[in-house]
Amino acid sequence: MNLYFLKLCWKNIWRNRRRTLITVNAIGLGVMALVFLRNYYDSFHEQVIHNIIRYHSGHLAVAIKNFEKNSSTQLYLKKSPPIVNWLKTQENTRALSERVIFSGLASSARGSTNIMVMGIRPSEESKVTDFANKLIQGTFFSEQKDKSIVLGAKAAETLHAVIGSKIVLLTQGVDGSVGNELFRVEGIFETGSDADKSLAFIDLKEARAILSISDESSHQIAIVLKDEEKLNDFRSSFEALEGKEPNVQMLSWKELQRPVVAMIELDRAVNRMLMFLILGVAALGIANSILMSIMERTKEFGVMLAIGTAKEEVMKMVITETLLLTGVGVLLGNLFGVLVTTFFNQVGFDLRWLTSKDFVIQGAVVQTVSYPIVRFSNSLVVTTVIVILALAVSYFPARQAGRLTPIKALRSH
Repeated sequence: MNLYFLKLCWKNIWRNRRRTLITVNAIGLGVMALVFLRNYYDSFHEQVIHNIIRYHSGHLAVAIKNFEKNSSTQLYLKKSPPIVNWLKTQENTRALSERVIFSGLASSARGSTNIMVMGIRPSEESKVTDFANKLIQGTFFSEQKDKSIVLGAKAAETLHAVIGSKIVLLTQGVDGSVGNELFRVEGIFETGSDADKSLAFIDLKEARAILSISDESSHQIAIVLKDEEKLNDFRSSFEALEGKEPNVQMLSWKELQRPVVAMIELDRAVNRMLMFLILGVAALGIANSILMSIMERTKEFGVMLAIGTAKEEVMKMVITETLLLTGVGVLLGNLFGVLVTTFFNQVGFDLRWLTSKDFVIQGAVVQTVSYPIVRFSNSLVVTTVIVILALAVSYFPARQAGRLTPIKALRSH
């Protein structure tokens, strides 16, 4: 294919400027929408995953089998220090938090509510989750007072509790005894999620004492990794760890948050359907432009065939013109797609106008404002699909043009 041939094809597509501009606009708008939507969806899903990791289990969690299903206080690690020590020696461990988890009744002088209590080491938990950064009153165990409790804002409202209020926790120990202890409110957090009404934090040692378990016991060890890409390697190393208790398992956030994974997959399926619809519109625009061009140039093709132009050359001309037309649209679409993504990366893309309710997934509120990031891999995928689609829809019209006979073509006008 020489330069003269390309110049000829380029001039041909601009013979009918109006049709060419309409087709380029259809392709460009489709590509722009696809590039932006793919960038947005990727960023939105990453935001959901980040919220789940930072407000729930981290990247990984170690616990007795089936604890994640029913959170039974009876399913606890009896010897957690060897596992904790091993985790601390791993290069990929960014932070970890030992937890004792139980449900119980929280009561004050003016109210009571069912609540999930998490016994933690504050210095560890603040590196794994963001609750310490969501305080609206008080501190997150910074004063290191005995029998301190940090409550969610809605739980505190139900209990009519403020900083310094007395809260009694009542639960059942693992040995069947009644755990009953008085605490004072040290802090109140607000995340905008279900945790505000159903979660409280106390010191790890005090949680163990209430449940009557040893100082080496815990229900869960949450881990945040430095490199999530090496998650499977990390798990494989743990499975080979000698001396750990029977029935101990390490689960990833995907296994612990299956509803979230299902939601993301459903969202991606909807995104693919939307992509197919946009691609369909672009394909119709390309096909319509080619067919109209062939119909208008039937006599021209007849003359070309009459003077000895090979049918393959006619087909190649039609396909090349289609690719040039598509290339212009794809180039403009990618340019504007990147610009739109960059714009919303600075100001944020807010979905609040779609609904008056919060987006809550597994108890965690997903922020309606997302800041999409330009990913050139998305542009590459969209460009590849559009070019393949253009080749596919141009083949049959090109073949039809190649099948013309000079006599019939010349008599068509």
